[in-house]
Amino acid sequence: MIATRSPVSVSRSSTLSVQWGYSAGNLGKSVVWNSFESIMLFFLVSIAGFDAIAAGLILAAALLWDAAFDLIVARWSDRRGHASELARLMIVGAPLCGVGFWLIFTLSAPWAITAAIIICRIGYSLCDVGHNTLLIRVAHAPGDAARVSGLRLLFSASGVALLALVSGSSLSLATTEIQHRSLAAGALAGGALYIGTLLLALVATRHLATIPHGHPRRRSIRPIGTYWRHPPFRRLLLLIALQAGLVPIFQRALPFYGQAVHADAGWAGPALLTLTLAQSVALPGWMAVARHRSSRAIAIMAYGIALIGMAGLTIASIGTVGTVLIAVFGAGLAGMNLAIWALLTETVQRAVAGGAEGEATPVGLFLAVLKGAAALGNLLWAGVVTLGPVQFASSMLPRPSLIRRRRRWRRRKGSWRSC
Repeated sequence: MIATRSPVSVSRSSTLSVQWGYSAGNLGKSVVWNSFESIMLFFLVSIAGFDAIAAGLILAAALLWDAAFDLIVARWSDRRGHASELARLMIVGAPLCGVGFWLIFTLSAPWAITAAIIICRIGYSLCDVGHNTLLIRVAHAPGDAARVSGLRLLFSASGVALLALVSGSSLSLATTEIQHRSLAAGALAGGALYIGTLLLALVATRHLATIPHGHPRRRSIRPIGTYWRHPPFRRLLLLIALQAGLVPIFQRALPFYGQAVHADAGWAGPALLTLTLAQSVALPGWMAVARHRSSRAIAIMAYGIALIGMAGLTIASIGTVGTVLIAVFGAGLAGMNLAIWALLTETVQRAVAGGAEGEATPVGLFLAVLKGAAALGNLLWAGVVTLGPVQFASSMLPRPSLIRRRRRWRRRKGSWRSC
């Protein structure tokens, strides 16, 4: 059982052990989610032998199914009305996702890899609804939403850092066969981490009660259309659709960019690590800002910083300047994610305080929009890859010969200055 039926006080924060233990679940989730966001398409096309458009369609279909399944699971959980439903979802989903994730990188037949992707995504959906809905219970006191969201993102950044180290070292190996074996070993560790951290989150939150509702006679499980007609929630859904559809294209492009410009797909590892370290460094600052500014104000500031980083990367993406701009983008991304999850928590809590029952339904709708937009973004990038990733990247970026000439010029300039 994950919770009791007794009400909890909304004025008292959860203990730090509960907040940290719950947030640790994002460590394993981050490894799986960001594997799909950053290296999965490259793995399927360059190592597993999939056609680019076929791989893009498979990943898009898996995410669209994931989105629909999230909503179905959330509605089912709310209609059942048992406090332990979230725990059951995670207990079933964690092994499915962890094992499926490992099998993706272990199997060789295309149909078997496709089946493993489906198994992995089904398990991920079950856990995603359960774990993200628990955020509403953990962050039940005023001011907790931004703090717990920040802790979750710190663990997420740690997961991305681990992924960057493993993928960077694996993709830098000599042959695709060795790369495949190395990624399979990393996926085994990633799947085990996914299962272990989610079980830790379950243990940490086992005594939490469901958040209190309004008067029992006025309780109703709101239909999906009611949440959509709620202006703040609708704006939140539109915001996450834009963010999930467009922002991850940058991460998906990293290995292709490395292959095209540096002749090394493993370049994506250090680039992703830079992005992650920037997020980790920036998150405590955003959490401090959240004590004095609303989540909406943080979102506006963070999107502005991210746009500066992205605009700069389209102009200068090589060398120290490129590294700094990646870090600027990472800092903005940290604030964007913190604000998004804090806004979700606050919106759902206001709806429940107004007498609505069903904490999982709005979370399921949020996840459905997020994953649906991510699926369309995945398909968009697959189309770009189909047009020719090396040629496309080369035409959009400075030529390697020009880069080499610039570096030689800088070295000569440096030696001249030292004379």
